[in-house]
Formats: sequence, C-alpha cells, structure tokens
Amino acid sequence: MSNYEIHSVSRSSASISFYGIPYADFDRTGHWAVWCISKMFEASRALALYNGFLDLAKIYHQDETIVIAKQEIKLNPKVHQIKLKPQSHLLFDVKLLEVGERSITNVTELRDGSTKERLGETFLKFVRFSRKTRRSISFPEWYIKSLELHESPQKQQFRSKTALPDIPDNAFKFRLVPNYSDMDRNNHVNQSSYIKFCMDAATHASLSGHYVHFNEDMCLYAPLLWTISYVGECRANDELSIYTWQSESSSPEHIEFSILLNERLIFHASTIFEKEAKKVASSLSKI
Repeated sequence: MSNYEIHSVSRSSASISFYGIPYADFDRTGHWAVWCISKMFEASRALALYNGFLDLAKIYHQDETIVIAKQEIKLNPKVHQIKLKPQSHLLFDVKLLEVGERSITNVTELRDGSTKERLGETFLKFVRFSRKTRRSISFPEWYIKSLELHESPQKQQFRSKTALPDIPDNAFKFRLVPNYSDMDRNNHVNQSSYIKFCMDAATHASLSGHYVHFNEDMCLYAPLLWTISYVGECRANDELSIYTWQSESSSPEHIEFSILLNERLIFHASTIFEKEAKKVASSLSKI
C-alpha cells in the first residue's frame, strides 16, 4: 500500500490521503489499471472502517463479515493516465448514504489532493454476511437506528432494482480459473479480481475482432463507468465462464460482462469506455 494519512474518521464519514501509487498497479500498457483503482478505493474504505467509520466494531463477530453486493465506479478519464511520481497525492472522502435492514450504502469520492480536482467516485452497497451459511443476515435494530441519524439526503443510489440483461447467443465466451492470489480474507474471489477477469476477456474479444469499433488491447481505452452486481461468489480453482458483448441498442463503447459458475450467474458488469485508444506509455515520470 502507498503511504497514507488519516485526516478524520467519524461514524458517518472519513477522509484519507494516499501518497503515491505502487508500481505494480500499472498495467502492461503503462496506465493505472482499473482493477487496481478499485482496490485503492477498497483500501480507503478498509482504513475508514478499521478506524471507526460505521462503528462496525460494536457488532463484530468472527462468524460474520460484510461483502459487496453492488458497486458503481465513475472515473474521470484523466485517472487512466496518472503516472508514478513522488508528488502524487490522492484524497479519498468516504460518506455514509443509507442503512437498511441487511445493507449499508456509502460513497467514496476521489480527488487530486493538491488541486482538489474530482477524479472519480464509487457508490457501494454491502451486506452483513454469515461466514457459516454464506447468506446475508440482518443488522441489530439498535445499530440501524444509531446510523439512521447520520444518513445523507443523497441516498437514492441502488434503490431501484433493474433486471440484469440476458446473455445473447453471439456473446464472446472466455474461460478462466481464479488463483488463490485472486482471493481475499472472506475466503472468496475479491471484488477487484472480477474486474481484472473482465478486462482479460475484453482484450481477447477486442483483439480477435469480436467487438465493434474496439480492436486493440482494452487497457488502452480509458474506463469511465463500471456498474457492477455481485450476485454470487467463487473461489480459487473454480472454472468460470466469462461472456462479453455490446448491446445492439447502445453505443459501441457500452460493453457488458457476465460471469457464470456452473451455469449460474455470479457477477454482472455494465461498462463504458472511451472510444479512442491511448498510446502505450511509461508509467514513470521524470522528476
């Protein structure tokens, strides 16, 4: 992890700075990989939670945890071209939006720590989860009431339920087996690993000529939006089928992904990329 500084943490918000981006976070084209960007957002949330955000310590139990159910990642295209430099300062502000019987929704805003320019944000809905049954469970009523006092007026994200699209017959199919390095402490594949799997499938589809318009390494196209539903879970050595396609009713930069385990949907992402590919770049910058 980069060096970090915790500016403030409360039950309903947190502000954290990271200084520098690890060299390993840059992909083969020299750009900040979208799955690593998602992991950096995760790191800011983890630091906030471990230091008092949402008061999760008050309901902690070793047989329970929290897992992500939905996530929306919006990115300024400038993020794609951030370079490795000693002066980089990334500021993450985490805020509670809404608490429900089994879920909590929050938003994390990413800004340039020096200029305060907005670089991205993630809306995230996570649920309380039993490690034994692998199912969602309710928060205590007293805990819900304690957080309801701090809910944000901006709490409409993920309210409406939208049916996930069916996989068309002409979708590109890619098979993949996760490794143990793709898993996290919840004993399942980490949220960011699914994004990496999709990017691998997308590059195979692009280079094989399956997509309209896109025909290069997909890491060259700046990611703008990922709307993700984590429907199930998988582990190392599971055999996954990844499908990707472009909707006929949408513009070509709108790309869909579905991941299946044993013919059952466990993940879906609806994404938007910039249409023009960037050049392969060095992740390093001159001092």
